[in-house]
Amino acid sequence: MNASRLKKQLWRRWRRWKKALWVGAACVAITILAWRGMQLPGEMSELLEEPSASVADSLERLRGTVENGEHSGEEPITAVFREGDGDEEGDYSPRRQQVLQTIQQSGLSRTVHLKVSYVSGEEIQNLPGQMNPVQLKELIAKHPSWEARISAAGDLWLEKRIADLSPAVKKEAYFGVDEHGNLTLFKGPPGQDEVLKTFFQMDMGSMKSSLPEDIWRQLQDGIRVQDIEEYNSVLSTFSDYARDNSEQVMQNKE
Repeated sequence: MNASRLKKQLWRRWRRWKKALWVGAACVAITILAWRGMQLPGEMSELLEEPSASVADSLERLRGTVENGEHSGEEPITAVFREGDGDEEGDYSPRRQQVLQTIQQSGLSRTVHLKVSYVSGEEIQNLPGQMNPVQLKELIAKHPSWEARISAAGDLWLEKRIADLSPAVKKEAYFGVDEHGNLTLFKGPPGQDEVLKTFFQMDMGSMKSSLPEDIWRQLQDGIRVQDIEEYNSVLSTFSDYARDNSEQVMQNKE
């Protein structure tokens, strides 16, 4: 009986000690949480006040990690944006898709022409040699804003319209009058007779009698134009003297 009573007393003491241990552990945990709660505002303040250089370093390290494929053991993150993204017309137009399909299915190498249509005229560049289908598709992808087409001869044409004067025109173009009384855009002064574009025939008699002498002389010597505003201003001014059968002046300005 004494042994049984002693065993019961020890068991009751053990339960009291166990309860005391749990209470003590809970108190310690609450104390630690309270202390951390007081520390967090200071740490947040330090983070917000971190110098921009440190933030930049962190971003740089993150970018390096992504580029090296060290993203939580997963596969490298691939680029989402490609060259030319954002040009929906260039990337997804039916004509472009049809051209790409034709290139893929034919398997032919082709000659490539680049054509730029300016307000003042066209410029065409013929690329040397021929390109295979892989090169052709890469070239189209690098020119998302250009319209692609395949000519009857089987050549690839990449074409683009720019509402401005070409660099060559801005550099050396003059308005003047040719021997037939047409308002003409020349490369260099009119006397060199290197015509870039002919617009419309003018009523020379009416114009000479109504224009100031210095303006008339300027037209004979050549009126230099260096931008689209000057170009349109000259066309607008002399369109008043266009003959009736030259109404196409407005079309030339578009």
